[in-house]
Amino acid sequence: MKRKVLFVVHQLNLGGVQKALISALNALDYSKNEVTLYVRKNRTDLLPQVNHNVSTIIINQDTTKYYRKPYALWLQLFLKINNRQKTKQKLDDYIVSSQMKYEKEHYFSDDVEYDLAISYIQSYTAKFVDENVKAKRKVMFYHGSTDEFHDVNEKAMQHFERIYCVSKGAQKAVQGFYPQFAERIEYLENYVDAENVRHKADEFIPGYPKDKLILCSCGRITSVKGYDLAVGAAKILRQSGLDFKWYFVGDGVDRQKIESLISEKQLSEYIEITGLQDNPYPYIKNCDIYVQPSYEEAYGLTIIEAQILGRIIVSTTTVGGSYIIRDGIDGLLADIDAPSIAQTIYLINQNHTLKKAIHNNLVKIDYSKDYQLFRNDWKKLLEG
Repeated sequence: MKRKVLFVVHQLNLGGVQKALISALNALDYSKNEVTLYVRKNRTDLLPQVNHNVSTIIINQDTTKYYRKPYALWLQLFLKINNRQKTKQKLDDYIVSSQMKYEKEHYFSDDVEYDLAISYIQSYTAKFVDENVKAKRKVMFYHGSTDEFHDVNEKAMQHFERIYCVSKGAQKAVQGFYPQFAERIEYLENYVDAENVRHKADEFIPGYPKDKLILCSCGRITSVKGYDLAVGAAKILRQSGLDFKWYFVGDGVDRQKIESLISEKQLSEYIEITGLQDNPYPYIKNCDIYVQPSYEEAYGLTIIEAQILGRIIVSTTTVGGSYIIRDGIDGLLADIDAPSIAQTIYLINQNHTLKKAIHNNLVKIDYSKDYQLFRNDWKKLLEG
C-alpha cells in the first residue's frame, strides 16, 4: 500500500520556495507514495511544472472573500479612520481565522488521515497544517533565516516531528530562535537541476547593449530582496563614472516603490525592470556580473543558478550568500549596504585576473551527484 503524503504550500507563483517544491516533488518515488498537493492561494504560475505523478491537486479558489465579510469591512473602514496597530491586529487575526475555517470546511472536512503531512513553509501555513490536517506524522519546512511570526511558529513546532531548514546556516539561526526545539531542527538543502538551467539559458539571447557593463539581479521585487540597496549602489557606480545597464528581472509588490526610487535617483537610463519572466536564465547567463543584493536569504537558489552558468557573483553577506559563496574563490561577498555592494562591483570589474580565477573555479564544480543525494534525503524524510 502506498504512503499517503500531503504537501501544503501557500502559493505557486514564481519564487524560490515554489521552485524548491517543484524539485522536491520531482525527487519522490511515486511507486511508494500517493501525493496530494494543497495550494492555499489561487496563485498558480508554476502549476504546469508540477510533477504529473501528483495524484491530487487542490487549489483554494477564493482567497479574497474573507475581506468582504461585514466584520472585516467594518474593521477596514475603522482602520482607515484611525490607523491603530490594535485594529490592524484584529483585522489580521479575523482574516486568518476566517480563511482557515473556510479551508477546513471546503477541503479537509472529510478528516482523511494522511501518513505524512508536510507544511512546505513556516508561519500560518504551518499553523493551518497543525490545527486542521489529520496525519500520523507532520513535518515543517522553514524557508528563512530570520525570526518572523515567532509566536505562531513556536506554537506549531510543538506538534511537528521535524523542522527542516534549507541550509546549515539557516538551521543554526533557527535553532537559536527556538532552542527548545533544537534537536528537531535539521536541514535539507534545495536542489537545482544544473542541466535544466543550462538548457533554458540557451533558449534566447536578451537584447543587451554591447558597449556597457551588464549587471543582473533576479527575484521578487519585495523589501527583503534589497532592490533599494541595488538602486543605491547604482547611484554610487554612476557617480564613479562606470557605464552600465542593470536589469532587475522580476516583479512584485514593491515594484512601484522601486520604480519611483529609480526615477528619483535619475537612473532610468541605467536600470530596467523586465517584469516577471518565465525563463530568467538567459538574462543571468548573458550578464557580466550577477548581483544578489538581499537583506535576507536562507539559501539563495538564484546564486546557485548563477554559479552553474559561470557568472561572476556579488552577493550580500546573508546566511544563504555566506553559506554558498567562498569569498574570492567562487564569488564575492559584500556587506548589506549600498556602498559595499557598489565598491565590490567596481573592484571586481577592474580585476580581470580575479574574474578569470573565479570563472575557472566555477566551471570545475561537479553538480552530477547532487540529485541522488537530494533523492536520498527525501527518501529518509518520507520514511521517518
